[in-house]
Amino acid sequence: MKWYVNTAAAALLTSSLLCSTALAAGSKQDTFTAVQGINAQALSTNEMQATSGQLNAYDIAAALTAEAANLAKYPKLQQADLKLANWYQVNAVAINAEFQKLGILTPCKSCK
Repeated sequence: MKWYVNTAAAALLTSSLLCSTALAAGSKQDTFTAVQGINAQALSTNEMQATSGQLNAYDIAAALTAEAANLAKYPKLQQADLKLANWYQVNAVAINAEFQKLGILTPCKSCK
């Protein structure tokens, strides 16, 4: 579940940065002052592999299924977790095809 929370937080942060940049682009130049302090640098191959996460639908489904065992005290949440895991499992081929198009598909770690 930790990777899921981290992924969600990263997605929210990224979307907020993209939205703020898009909104600022149509504004006056002095509205970019908050964005000007951000520096980006390329990551090495090792760094990219270390931070890539589990971007494989089968691994996501397996992680969600494993997390459901920890949610026994919360039956509605557990049911929703298992429903989402099932959705990833059923749609894994299509999801992985999209991950492949984006160049972010990682090898399946839960497949044997």
